[in-house]
Order: sequence, then structure tokens, then C-alpha cells
Amino acid sequence: MQALLPFNPAEQGAVAPDLSFNTAISFITNTNWQNYGGESTLSYLVQMLGLTHQNFCRRDRYCAGSALIRGFSRSSMRTIGNFWVDVVRCTLYVLLPICIVYTLFLISQGIPQTLGAYVDATTLEGAKQTIAVGPVASQVAIKMLGTNGGGFFNANAAHPFENPTALSNFVQMISIFALGAALTNVFGRMVGNQRQGFAILAVMGVLFLSGVAVTYWAEANGTTAMDALGSPRQHGRQGSPLRHRRLQSVRGHHHGCFLRRGQRHA
Repeated sequence: MQALLPFNPAEQGAVAPDLSFNTAISFITNTNWQNYGGESTLSYLVQMLGLTHQNFCRRDRYCAGSALIRGFSRSSMRTIGNFWVDVVRCTLYVLLPICIVYTLFLISQGIPQTLGAYVDATTLEGAKQTIAVGPVASQVAIKMLGTNGGGFFNANAAHPFENPTALSNFVQMISIFALGAALTNVFGRMVGNQRQGFAILAVMGVLFLSGVAVTYWAEANGTTAMDALGSPRQHGRQGSPLRHRRLQSVRGHHHGCFLRRGQRHA
């Protein structure tokens, strides 16, 4: 039905039934596996209503975390709270306010946020090129804050329109950590002993830094196959973007994998 719906300036055609079914399951279950290029397959409406909407709705793990914490903290209650109440509170009081501010920040860094048509440009060689734009910033904000996969563009955060500057790269990495790290503070407050929350945060930090050290070593040393071909040692990991320095690339990659989500970061 995509071809019949509005907000489709690129006139994207109908998505194949098997790909539609796969994408729907993937985003509803928080798998976020993309077997398509977003800018060449989906309309603005589908990106916003089908994907970004699901990124907000599937905050079930934070609600499950709240229920788990209540299980530790409540000694006289026979319940651990209402899941739907947690979903509404998490969306209205946490995700939406942060994402509005976050989206404005990303726009200030150069990420597009428009419903206008794709832009036709002429390259330095005189060739014609179509530059994909769209409501990108709003989707990137919840993608990163909610540790979701599934970016607007096929290359995700390795695309300059999803991650244009070193500052946007740094803030996106921090935002992946933000809610997970905050839950440790919530745990300490709800059980009445903030030291327990700090202890959990410290363990998470040690595991993360250990992973960064190993990943950086592997990234810096490259691969023997590339060495045999005489290739310069810039990045050892396949698909590593080169726009930012190696350390930022390593941190971004490990942020995504450490938090169960495999976004490609610069």
C-alpha cells in the first residue's frame, strides 16, 4: 500500500510481501534487522509511522527493568506494577521530552528533518546525483536513545546525514548509554541503598572498558590478509567508517554491541 499513501515524494513503490512481513516482525520484536536500504525502499510516512513509532512503543525492556527493581524493593506488596502504566510513563515523561530536545540538537548538527523531496545536485564532474533527505533527525534520536537498530539510511550512523560531525558522534554514543546507566541509579534509589546502584554501574563500566581495549587493539592491528595485500593499516574492521578518528569508531562500535544493538557508528 506504500505507493498509495501520502508523504512519498520519491514515489517509492510497494514493498515485496516477504520483505514487508520480515520488517514488521523485526521492528515489532525489537530485532530491527534491515534487509533493505531505507532511502531507496521506504516512504517518509512508512519511516515515521511504521519504524519510528515502533521505536517508541517497544520500550518493554525498560518497563521490565522497572518491574524487576520493584521485585527487589517491595516487601509487602503482592504485585510489581502495571506494564501499560510503565509504558505510558516511560514514553510521555522520559522518551518524548528527551527526543524533542535531542532532535533539535541533531538538526543543529546538520541532520535533515524535512518532508520535502529528494534533492538533485550536480557533482564536480558534471554528473547528476540525487541526494536523499527526509525526517531523519527524529528517527535517529529515538534510535540512539532507545538503543534501537534500524536507521533512516542504509548505512545507518556511518552515513553523514545520520552522523555528520564529531560532536554528533559523541552525543549519539552517550545517548546509547544514557537510559541503561540511569537504571542503575533508579535501582539504588528504589531499594534505598544507592551504593548498590553504583556497584552495578561500576561493573558495567569495567566490562565496557575491557571491551573497548580489546576492540581498539584489534582495530589498530588490522588483519593479516590486508597486510599481505599491502593495504595501509587504517581500520581493521570491515565496514569501518573513516570520517572520524579510530578511537571514536571503536567506541561507537562497542557501544552498539555492548548494549545489544548493532548500529554502525562513525
